Amino acid sequence: MATFGEIGEFGFIERIEAGALPPAAGVRCGIGDDCAVLAGENSRVRLITSDLMVEGVHFVVEGSDPGGLGHKLLAVNLSDVAAMGGEPREALISLAIPPELDVGYMERVYRGLRGLAARFGVNVVGGDTTRSTGPLVMNLTLTGEMDQDRVCYRSGANPGDLIYVSGTLGDSAAGLKLALGESVGLSNADREILLCRHHRPEPRVALGRALAASGAVTAMLDLSDGVASDLRHICRQSGVSAVIDGTTIPVSTAFRRFRELSDTGARNLALSGGEDYELLFTVAHGGRDDVEALAAGPGISCIGRIVSGDGRIYLENAQGPRTELEARGFEHFSGSQAH
Repeated sequence: MATFGEIGEFGFIERIEAGALPPAAGVRCGIGDDCAVLAGENSRVRLITSDLMVEGVHFVVEGSDPGGLGHKLLAVNLSDVAAMGGEPREALISLAIPPELDVGYMERVYRGLRGLAARFGVNVVGGDTTRSTGPLVMNLTLTGEMDQDRVCYRSGANPGDLIYVSGTLGDSAAGLKLALGESVGLSNADREILLCRHHRPEPRVALGRALAASGAVTAMLDLSDGVASDLRHICRQSGVSAVIDGTTIPVSTAFRRFRELSDTGARNLALSGGEDYELLFTVAHGGRDDVEALAAGPGISCIGRIVSGDGRIYLENAQGPRTELEARGFEHFSGSQAH
């Protein structure tokens, strides 16, 4: 019998996907994308996504900002809706709470969640609460809505498409290292920037909607596990490979200073650190001008191109020949620390 430690998160998903029930007529997309897509009314579709946060895996209660946890619980789901190009609607929250946990702690979690929900017009409409004999567990399910002919899936990339990311990469992973106690002599201002990017990610909902409306995006997802891992999903579902130009990876000034001072492998964080919750998307070459005209706000950067192939990712840089990029990134059941 295989264990979860042996097959990993994505190996398990492949197993249950293979045995899933046949999709009903109203299911446009089931397992395998950022959201499930269900037929709606008047050429509209409904989006549904769900994420868990587990104490000891995603966060620790001691020393954590509960408002930041509430913000992040909603933000990671908003990012999934953004990756499809949709508009968020309603949320349901389920909690498994240890009886000894201070009620005020959960009230502060909700305060952080409601602050972000108000910004994006999300209504919390229900959920469930139960007792936990172990860690605090929080799950949020989010719905969204959009036009059916504008949905951005992971499976539409073609050879010749350009690869883009929004914002900057690696900040959240650096913030995690700081939160876990790494001391690298950064200024307080740089520390706060990186910690905020980890604890309170900014979902790119407006950009996702604009990209979907442009009609130029061929595939899109959000960066939860890192470019080295997440781009592989687009490649495999589209039946292509990718080449990344390592000299074009966008990083912040704070991350650059962290990388210069750190001695714990920080150079790879921008590609494999995870939890950036930026958008990664491909664009048909002829749509480049239309997409780059949308570069206000977080900004976007072209980091590579799609090529013919079988799901491999290659890295090019000025230091040497093209090399194949390993699928590094956060992987549940791998023994990684809480993040």
